[in-house]
Amino acid sequence: MRVLLMGGTKDSVEIGRKLKNLDNLYILYTSTTDYGGKLGIEFADKIIDKPLNKNDLNKIIKEYKINILIDATHPFAVNASKNAMDVCKSNNIEYVRFEREWKKIEHPNVIYVKDFEEGAKLAKKFNKIFHMAGIKNLKTVVDIVGKDKVVARVLPISVNEALKILPQQNIVAMYGTFSKELNKYLIRDYGCDAIITKDSGSSGGFYEKVYGALEVGAKVIVVERPKLNYPICFSDIDELINYLKK
Repeated sequence: MRVLLMGGTKDSVEIGRKLKNLDNLYILYTSTTDYGGKLGIEFADKIIDKPLNKNDLNKIIKEYKINILIDATHPFAVNASKNAMDVCKSNNIEYVRFEREWKKIEHPNVIYVKDFEEGAKLAKKFNKIFHMAGIKNLKTVVDIVGKDKVVARVLPISVNEALKILPQQNIVAMYGTFSKELNKYLIRDYGCDAIITKDSGSSGGFYEKVYGALEVGAKVIVVERPKLNYPICFSDIDELINYLKK
């Protein structure tokens, strides 16, 4: 079997490690960044670490004679997932989605919104906002809320980009998912009365962000996860692996 594993996420690494234990399997691992590509070094036979459009994906499937595509991209990578489903259908190969398990938090201080623009408009009424959703949508939020009212946590590799949007004192450069305690102290120490985050599931540290904010009395603005109609979808990695074995 020749598998294309679309990754760049913590989930994809765990899937890749378990795939490596299966016999007679070729793993092609893709990520949109060099950093994400390095996550696949320990298990992938081939790594492609650049953004891929639909034509690129189609060529790769044909060139490497892919039999099955496993989409373990981020829950908000909607275009990547749509392209993957379309290309799999046109090439008559199987598409399997891994979707992080999630549970909606029902709390009076947790507010769900459809996108970052709606979230930023809501955030304007607060004194200071902690943006805990990476670099991608930071400019959208800052343009609406104002750069003096936003603190953002970004990956160290995104600092140069963040400096074009925010003053350096409002940037927290850290790698990883973080404990509830660390999130709590950051929110409190920066004097933020609200946070903006994405509904990225347990492996994205979502619950630690939410409960950390609630414990210091901050409001939580959550951008809801996009909903797509996947043909086959798993939220348990072992179930996904067992499916491939069959």
